[in-house]
Order: sequence, then structure tokens, then C-alpha cells
Amino acid sequence: MLTREENELLVRVGPGTPMGEMMRRYWVPACLSEELPIPDSDPLRVRLLGEDLIAFRDSAGRVGLMDQHCPHRRAGLFLARNEEGGLRCLYHGWKIDVEGNILETPCEPAGSNFKDKVKAKAYPVHEAGGVVWTYMGPREHQTPFPNYEWTLCPLQNISIAKTLVEANYLQPVEGNADSSHADVLHRGLETIILRNPDKPIDIEAKLHQHDTPYGIMTGAIREDKDDPEHVNYVNSTHFVFPFYWVVPPRGHSHVHLYVPIDDEHTWDYSDYYHRTLPINHEAMLRRRRVMPGVDLLPDRRRKRNIGNGLLQDRQAMREKRSFTGIGDNPHEDEGIQESMGPICDRWNEHLAGSDASVIHLRRRLLEVVHAFMEGEAPPGTQPEYPYEQIISHRKLVPKDVPWYEIGDYPAEDLIPDYAAEVAG
Repeated sequence: MLTREENELLVRVGPGTPMGEMMRRYWVPACLSEELPIPDSDPLRVRLLGEDLIAFRDSAGRVGLMDQHCPHRRAGLFLARNEEGGLRCLYHGWKIDVEGNILETPCEPAGSNFKDKVKAKAYPVHEAGGVVWTYMGPREHQTPFPNYEWTLCPLQNISIAKTLVEANYLQPVEGNADSSHADVLHRGLETIILRNPDKPIDIEAKLHQHDTPYGIMTGAIREDKDDPEHVNYVNSTHFVFPFYWVVPPRGHSHVHLYVPIDDEHTWDYSDYYHRTLPINHEAMLRRRRVMPGVDLLPDRRRKRNIGNGLLQDRQAMREKRSFTGIGDNPHEDEGIQESMGPICDRWNEHLAGSDASVIHLRRRLLEVVHAFMEGEAPPGTQPEYPYEQIISHRKLVPKDVPWYEIGDYPAEDLIPDYAAEVAG
């Protein structure tokens, strides 16, 4: 378990906190490109790492991200006009461009150069993979934008769902480290309630972890249910600093980006992608039950959420038609993570052997943030790192093949039946 002090160090992400300042050394998602659909579209309120910001696309299509309040009298720029190359504050007409430059101060005397002495706080941005990314750290430490594999794909080969998690970022991050939960939370009827004693499913995974220059590579190894003596079912997963998980593919590659809004709220950018194959975006959103207006409220909170008990079907549980009464993986995961409270009290836990990967993740996070506090650069901020080579796998592998060689083993990744449903 963590102490209260260790927990505080890991979960606090606002300006001036050690973890928050370390996260600001990375390029992080600010919003989806589709949330700024056309030039001069409505400004978008963005809360990121505890800061209130405004994003907008100007008349030339450039994106800006800046302090939500006008540098003049601090009026809210989410009410501003977006026109002719900048945001115009409604209060006194100050006009600001995407770089924070003050273009006009209409109420000032003719010939005044006061606008040249003031600048709005603005952050650099980069659009890639359907996402607007930003760097919020010191400019002297800014690195080129990383070549993440999921940002190199054509947009028609990408399907991103953005949902609100009403919990600290570390709860969903730890959920991805916890491979053991999947066989219970998502498959409990099969593995526990209606378990076949003549052909039991191995839910006691052998867990392995390996530190990498960008984060952690984990392996979860289970015996294959059809040939347990000779074959293992192996998942490899990658944690990428500061809060990304490249998870085993399901027909398409998949990454979760758990972006802290503040200490108690998180954006889950769940991104399915493929280098060569297109994806039917609408079909993917419907299958994952994250369709805006159908499954999500306007603020991207799920309609079935912790406030209404996820509309849990207790009758289905009693009749053994459902283990959780919730019914699908995304709602089950986020429901459990939110049920821990806005910030989990990890000092009250009782960790077991199946928590080995979670324990390793926490140790790695603590080691890295302590090293950052001593002046070391965070992992993976070296501009030459080949991020596009970080690929996870889900394969059946002979028992004599080491788990960490799964990427080199000449077998195709396992593909579920539904993969054809979302082909482009």
C-alpha cells in the first residue's frame, strides 16, 4: 500500500505540484480536433492539469490554447467572438491571436502601443491523429512532438472516443496495469459463477514487469484453455509516461490516454487505430457504447454513471445472466474506478499477489517523480526516442518462448469476432 504522503505525491497534478510539473514536460491531449470543427467555430472551454483554458480555431485554421480569461480585466474568453484571426473579448474588445499576441485594444487612444506590452498566456499546440496536443512546461525543455504510432495513421484508420471519468487519473491508469481484474469483472459468469470444473479457465495469471526508457512493459501469462500443457495465452502491455497505456490489440491497435482534468476528474481518450486498415468510426462508437447523444451526455459523462448506480440490473445478476449487472466492459471499468471515490485512499488497501503489476507501476511512478524533483529529465522526453515501435500483442505462444519476445514470435495477434463489424 502507499502512505498518505506517497498517494498525495502521485495524485496531485495542478500547477506547482511535483507530478503536475513533470506531466507538463510531455505533449498531452488538450481536446479532439473535431471539437474545433471549422475555422472561426465556437471557442471550447478546456480544463487541463487543473488549469482553465480556452481552445479555438482561427480564420486560417490554426489552433490556439490559452488562459481562459482575458489578460485585460479577466473576462471569460469562452464568451468571446472568434473572427478574423483571433478571439475578441466582449468586455472591451481586446483581440488576441493563437500565440497570445494582443492584436487590438479598441478603447485605447490612437497610436497607443500598450498592446505590445501585454501578452496572454498561451501554450504551443500540435495537431496529430485527430487530437490537439499541447506542451505546458518550460519552453527551454520543450521537445519535438513524439512519433507515437497512433498519430502516424490516416484519420480514416482512427476511432477515438472521449469520455469523462469522475475520478483521479491514477485510478484508470492502475486499472490497465491490473490484468487480473479482466477475468473476473468482465468474465465472472464464465470464470467463477458458471465455471466448468472439467475445463477451468486459468485466471491466476503469471505477471511480469520490465522497465523501459519510456515507462514499463508488462506481461500477463495464462495457460491456454485448449492446450494448457504446451501453449500460453500472453498479453503484453506498455505504460508510456506520463499516463498512456498501449493495450493488447482487438483486431485494431488500442491506446488509452488518461488525461488529468484536475485532481478528481479525468478524460479517457480511447483510441483504436490501424496503420493500413480503415475503421467504421460510428460502428466502433456504438459497439463500445460511447456514442455521443446515445450513451454520453453533452459533457461526455456516461448516461449510466456512478450517480445512478450504472443502472445495474440486479435481477440479471440473480438469474445468472450477468456477473456485474452492468453489461459491457467500458461501463464496468469506469464504474469500478469511480466507485473508489474521487481519489482512492490507497493507504487503506490490502494488496495481494495479483497486484504485482500495480505495485510495480506505483514504485516506478514514485522513483521517477522523486528523480524529477532532484533535477532529472522525465523518461521518454529524449526527442530521438522511437515511440512508433511501442506495440502491444495478444498471442498464443509456446511455453518455451519468453514472454518479452512476443513481438518477435511469428504468430498473428488474436482477433475477436466483432473486429469485422467495425471494418471501414
